[in-house]
Amino acid sequence: MRPAVQPTIPPRSLETSVKFLSLAMIFTALVFAFTDSVGWYISLSVISILIWSGWHREQWQVFGIFGGVANVLTGLRWLGIAALGIFCEQLHPYIILVLGILVLVLDGLDGYYARKYQTTSIFGDVFDKETDAFFVLTYGVIIVSLGLAGSWVLLPGLLRYGYVIILAYIDKPPNPSDYSYRRRFVGMWMMGTLLAPFVVPAWMYVPGLIAAIAMTLYSFAIDLRGSWR
Repeated sequence: MRPAVQPTIPPRSLETSVKFLSLAMIFTALVFAFTDSVGWYISLSVISILIWSGWHREQWQVFGIFGGVANVLTGLRWLGIAALGIFCEQLHPYIILVLGILVLVLDGLDGYYARKYQTTSIFGDVFDKETDAFFVLTYGVIIVSLGLAGSWVLLPGLLRYGYVIILAYIDKPPNPSDYSYRRRFVGMWMMGTLLAPFVVPAWMYVPGLIAAIAMTLYSFAIDLRGSWR
């Protein structure tokens, strides 16, 4: 077992790189909205994440050339989400649902193994959050591409990136990311409603998605207020 290491990233470097990635992901979503091309969306997303991870390649390789078990699992989640986007039109809705659940299960495992092998890091924490954000935006893209809802479903995924950019613009640090039942509940609701369109009728999942947008706006408003203070 490797010794516990807490590699750090200069705050300004991390802020700049995450802001870049947020702007890039907003751009990819706009490209999809105007072209209706999932292929373009995935291609631009892959390029963006490769540039971002390359930016912090020294942090990635602290625990080995592949970044350690936890980062590998997070990377597999990211690749799985991208593959779902590419092949969504060829997959049965139930398969998209099951694979989405599998991605969420891996989300719990990467944190578990990071703690088990004492390989937690700032980079790993940010990589995990960016993969969660990619999940939300990509499932919105899949829902739109399959005709299950309009482009407004992309809004939940864009909110998080917009929040990051607003913080950078007003030069405020993120609100301390301590354990929050509010954030956890909103996140679980969001993930559940993004999976719902593949198994339930529109009259059930559309109100759920609208509620998810409202709760996310409320949650980000509270965090933004905390950051401002």
